Amino acid sequence: MDNRFGLKDWIVCLLLVAILITLWFKMIQDDRQWDKLSKIQTTLDAQGDELTQLANKLASGVHVTTTTQTGKTNLDADGPFARILAPMNEPDYATGDWVIYPFGSTVSKLTPLISSDVYQRVLEDHVMESLANRDPMTLEWQPMLAKRWTISDDGLTIVFKLRDNVTFSDGKPFTSEDVVFSFDWIMNPKVAAPRDRAYYDKVESVTANGPYEVTFKLKETYFKGFDVCAGITILAKHFYGQFTEAQFNESTGLLFGTGPYKLADNPLDWKPGEGKIELVRNDKYWGVAPAIDRIVYREILDDNARLVAFRNGELDRYGPTPEQYVALKEDEQLLKEKQLFEFETITGGYRYIAWNQMQEGKPTIFADKRVRQAMTMLTNRAQMSKNLMVGLATPCSGPFHRLGKQANPDVELWPYAPDKAKALLKEAGFEDRDGDGVIESADGKKFTFKLIYPASSENYKQMAFYLKDAYARAGIAMEPDPLEWSIMIQRIGQRQFDAMTLGWSGTIEGDPNQIFHSDQVADGGDNYIHYINKDLDKLIDEARITMDEDKRMALWHKVHAILHEDQPYTFLWTTKAVLFMDKRVKNVLRVKTGINDVEEWYVPRKLQRWGL
Repeated sequence: MDNRFGLKDWIVCLLLVAILITLWFKMIQDDRQWDKLSKIQTTLDAQGDELTQLANKLASGVHVTTTTQTGKTNLDADGPFARILAPMNEPDYATGDWVIYPFGSTVSKLTPLISSDVYQRVLEDHVMESLANRDPMTLEWQPMLAKRWTISDDGLTIVFKLRDNVTFSDGKPFTSEDVVFSFDWIMNPKVAAPRDRAYYDKVESVTANGPYEVTFKLKETYFKGFDVCAGITILAKHFYGQFTEAQFNESTGLLFGTGPYKLADNPLDWKPGEGKIELVRNDKYWGVAPAIDRIVYREILDDNARLVAFRNGELDRYGPTPEQYVALKEDEQLLKEKQLFEFETITGGYRYIAWNQMQEGKPTIFADKRVRQAMTMLTNRAQMSKNLMVGLATPCSGPFHRLGKQANPDVELWPYAPDKAKALLKEAGFEDRDGDGVIESADGKKFTFKLIYPASSENYKQMAFYLKDAYARAGIAMEPDPLEWSIMIQRIGQRQFDAMTLGWSGTIEGDPNQIFHSDQVADGGDNYIHYINKDLDKLIDEARITMDEDKRMALWHKVHAILHEDQPYTFLWTTKAVLFMDKRVKNVLRVKTGINDVEEWYVPRKLQRWGL
């Protein structure tokens, strides 16, 4: 057999070597081209960020050619977008990326006015805007959809001059007609908005004076008169006006506005139960566009499942339960990647137990003030604050935060006093007459009731079973009744519960009319426990029309004292907020109202994770 290496073989080898050399040069060339393309893309990204910043500054009226001694843009510190513009001077500022939050329950409705869901309001605040809003640091009112306003000497007439460059997310212009429509829609008795109607009951009329001016007239002086008018959420007439009242009331996803974000889905098609809700940046936004492209809200109902998602890096922002907080704050590895915020604010609100005093037209066992007082004295708030809330809670005596002026400093907490509570219950006619361990009234009615609470919350569950044991020691049979969130809201609205526990959020100066005035008992108002005290009504009515702050605070102190005496709620505690944020998200800051809004955040280009 001939095994000689001939000329033909040499030629084949040379060709193979040539091919390999060519491929090698090609790979080098491709790598260089890839490097060039990457540099070009980086340059384009940077130029895109610069163009976005320039457009935003032009939109806000900032003179972009003006610089400080450091060479950075001199921003208008008084402008409504100054806080959003400020981080654009940072060298790592970039647009893009998403932030992902968890929701602890399913959101059943996004439509404004008709939803009582706190998570709906979170979404609404990014999509819809008002005539003015409060600066989160100074707490002073600043222009938004209105550029300025004048208030008459008697405070009954407020004229707003509107911006003429505002558009809704579909590009259609915002005018005075939208403001008038918003008020008229709220006040329409066929619209299922009793809460908002009560809020605007002091407003007599809203009229348009041309396309860019509106006049609000109040029926009488009201301490929150300007707040009500300036804070009205604007409903687009061309969008919401296409629906009948019945269609609006039955709708689920009609979330639409002038804000920096919009619903990713078509509002007409949105339905609950998808497991997440997404907002995308409004590409037709009239003001300064935020850096973050998308906000994703994942509905994770179980406390432990949310924790797992957070530890797996699937969530950028996370508010742990008290028991989770204890472990997380000691996790050194986690704290390298997450920033921990702990804070308490006057707007933090309070947790409570509400005692329903009327069901199906008949007084309940909680209609007797002595019973409600006894229930509070059976509740060891100090111990619960320490054990269940791991020291993050402070027992409270009423609806007004101790950090604010409304709280009466002379009101002292009801003590934990089981013996006094039992004596009060006996005075009210309840004692164990048959020796079965459960007290009953003189006519043999057992003191038994159900406490409803959100089924998804482990903390509420622990609290419910703690209360069950505490009440049992006094001969009261309480049955914990966990409910899925949408069902719980429905039951509360229909007044179909014995007692319930939840939390109310707070404001800088609250108006207790919404919750405790007798005119809020009927037609879906928030006095869902049927609490009526005419003396309290008179004080609330007087305080609402008192413009002198010192005199008004004296009236609120009397309101606080009556609520403390009557105990329509067992006021449990105020809490510190605890929040973890992914450190890749920059410009997350503490403000007087808590944490600044996502519109002020950004993620440096190299750290961006989602939506790439």
